[in-house]
Amino acid sequence: MHDDDIIIAAYKEAFGKYAKDGVIDMDNRLKHRFDFQILRLEKVVRELGGVVPPTRYSQYFVTLIKAADGQKTIGNYTFPLQKNTLLCIPKRVMHSSQYGSARRSGYVLCFNLDFFLQKAFPRKMIMNKKIFKSSVRPYLKLSASQVKKLEPVFKYILEESKDGFNSKNEMIAVKILELLIQCDRFYADLSSEGKEIIFHETLDRFNDLLEKHFVEEKSVQFYAKELHIHPNYLNLLSNNQYGHSAKKTISLHVLTQAKYLLTSTSLSISEIAYKLGFDPPEYFYTFFSNFLKISPARYRAEFV
Repeated sequence: MHDDDIIIAAYKEAFGKYAKDGVIDMDNRLKHRFDFQILRLEKVVRELGGVVPPTRYSQYFVTLIKAADGQKTIGNYTFPLQKNTLLCIPKRVMHSSQYGSARRSGYVLCFNLDFFLQKAFPRKMIMNKKIFKSSVRPYLKLSASQVKKLEPVFKYILEESKDGFNSKNEMIAVKILELLIQCDRFYADLSSEGKEIIFHETLDRFNDLLEKHFVEEKSVQFYAKELHIHPNYLNLLSNNQYGHSAKKTISLHVLTQAKYLLTSTSLSISEIAYKLGFDPPEYFYTFFSNFLKISPARYRAEFV
């Protein structure tokens, strides 16, 4: 079995075995650990049946989608998959995918900081990249010229990873840094044109807190207090960056977990309610129905 097949098989096993988790923590659930991977998108999607359930992992992901359709969720963002899209996913940020039937092509690169253990390599250059801040929009529609700049780097990393060259890991590390610098430049260009706020530290901390506490804490007041800011200011920041209030940001995060548990597990609706911190379960029914104008049971039935 090739390394690619081992990697994909490990992911497939974890996805199937731990779907009931709602959001699969791959740090605890993945049987085989990998510090670095690069795979062709079309092979990954085919082998996983077009679905990546909600997961989080202590790895950074950079994906170049040359062709695809479907839907992707990364943290607080849900958006359509389309050609010439760059995805930059920070570590420990929840993400999921539902691919359509259109042709797929591209590259999936992921790595953790353990891959950069070479003493001479400046690991902070990875950690400090703006593209890996959770408050930054994690996807970018690329122009044809931008794709031409990035694709050769992905190809080089892929070819280098499959050959037995001396010091290949050092070369791959250098090429990953080149890739990240180029991605950062694309985002910086967008920011300089006034089309995107590239990074906001408070929202970054808000997202981290939300990942940790959304089950037990669903109020804007809690997160504002933890951030030492006024709730109105947190709402303003959320509106400016995401187009909706902080309360809706929290609710959408919870809703994403709920939708996956309803469609991909056999847990009862009451069990899902308790798992998401709704006690009594009736609160969950009201929450879900108010958002989607359909009951949890009806929503689940549509996917059976």
